[in-house]
Amino acid sequence: MTKDNNDMHADLNKSTCCACSQANENNVTDNKRRSILKYLAASIPAANLLTGNTALAAMKKKSPESKLPPQVGDRLTYFNKRLRGPKLTISDLEISDKQTLVVPIDPNTGEVRDGSRYNQILLQKLSIEHLSEDTQKISTHGIVAYTAICTHNGCPVTGWVKDEENYMCPCHQSVFDPKNGGSVVSGPAARNLPALPLTEENGELVVAAEFNSWIGFGKPPK
Repeated sequence: MTKDNNDMHADLNKSTCCACSQANENNVTDNKRRSILKYLAASIPAANLLTGNTALAAMKKKSPESKLPPQVGDRLTYFNKRLRGPKLTISDLEISDKQTLVVPIDPNTGEVRDGSRYNQILLQKLSIEHLSEDTQKISTHGIVAYTAICTHNGCPVTGWVKDEENYMCPCHQSVFDPKNGGSVVSGPAARNLPALPLTEENGELVVAAEFNSWIGFGKPPK
């Protein structure tokens, strides 16, 4: 009887162990299955997101026209992409504020012409009575526009000498007078900043003609 009882206990323990082992295996399988399902669930939106980004990048692909210099009739908007959207108007500018960096917009397609740094323009509103006669002819409501590319070595003209209302290139301290056609006041620059003639239409700033001189530094293009 003792042997039979022992055998029964052994069989019972064996059955219990088998059941526990099977349960553990099932738990492992379930855990693996859940992990796989979670991975697949996470992968699907990621794949969709990747596809969306690819499509968005394709939509934002620049056309050859984005590299064209400002064209007659172009509007202007901010160079800073966070500020882009509205076309700049006369009322957007305050007299004698520091020059604002802007780029042209194709009025037909709405595309921003920012494919070349030569499209970067300094825009500023000054007192009309402070402008020379020739500068008044290429401005509108005291608003002037010049290339942002220094004629000395191609650096961006970002400095503003407030007391004199002049621009200064921080690279080699060339100073330009926006009140007098972008003429050189001092420094190594050998020629004026090219000016972009402006007009206005329904309050919007509009490019009236091409730059009055070639943009860049060194020898003029052939």
